[in-house]
Amino acid sequence: MTRKAQLQVDLDAKLADDFAAAVTSAQTSESDVLREMVQDYVERQKVDSDYRQFLEAKVARGREDVAAGEVVAADDAERMFAARREMALKASRS
Repeated sequence: MTRKAQLQVDLDAKLADDFAAAVTSAQTSESDVLREMVQDYVERQKVDSDYRQFLEAKVARGREDVAAGEVVAADDAERMFAARREMALKASRS
């Protein structure tokens, strides 16, 4: 059995009037629009939460690498990749 709930939203009068006009113009109902907005919000929060967890894990791995001394200085990394770019350019010209 599907459980239903009601949600009361307080809006200022102008916004409520504008919303009512917009849903009338779109030939839909306020309930349909709000239901869709709530579903979209919930889905975005799930995606944001998943991304936040991914990012936190990536940062933790980076911190572990730094603590273990497994890092490359920015200047050294730039030199390494400049050399790789040069080798790739030479290979593509051959």
